[in-house]
Amino acid sequence: MEIRKSLGLAHDAPLHGVDLAEQFGATVWNERDVAGLSALDLRQLTVVDGQSWSAFTLRIGSRHLVLFNSSQSAPRVNSVIMHELAHIALGHELHSASLSEDGHLIPSNYSQDQEDEADWLGGALLLPRPALLRIRRDGLTDAVAMNKFLASDEMLKWRFRMTGVDYQLGYGRKKAAV
Repeated sequence: MEIRKSLGLAHDAPLHGVDLAEQFGATVWNERDVAGLSALDLRQLTVVDGQSWSAFTLRIGSRHLVLFNSSQSAPRVNSVIMHELAHIALGHELHSASLSEDGHLIPSNYSQDQEDEADWLGGALLLPRPALLRIRRDGLTDAVAMNKFLASDEMLKWRFRMTGVDYQLGYGRKKAAV
């Protein structure tokens, strides 16, 4: 909640990853911001392999760069940016890296524990409990909530399930009775 307060946001207001990145001193780019990528490379990243990656974070000195896949929906992009920013906030380091055949260092991944932590924090930043309560109390459909809070369908459903908000407000029992 302190993060939202520092950005001048209410506890239940939407939070955009790019705004939060500024607080963390991180830069957020999409693949088109990377100098030197050819049209063929961009097509590979966004069309041919567009569903195989969402975002990743690189540390360059003391700064971080979050690179996201712009071919995905705005709610999905914001969700994955928030996940990457959670890695930064938690001080996570890459679990492993490998060398490509042509000698480039390729960051592989974070440990599963770090991925789980980033899922939790990213979700809580994007959709804190007060926001979930507001969504239900205002009677927003999931589609409207996804667009308003720029949260993916998967993230929205996961946060409702993990927080128990639907159950506590009786939504789970209403659906079961139908």
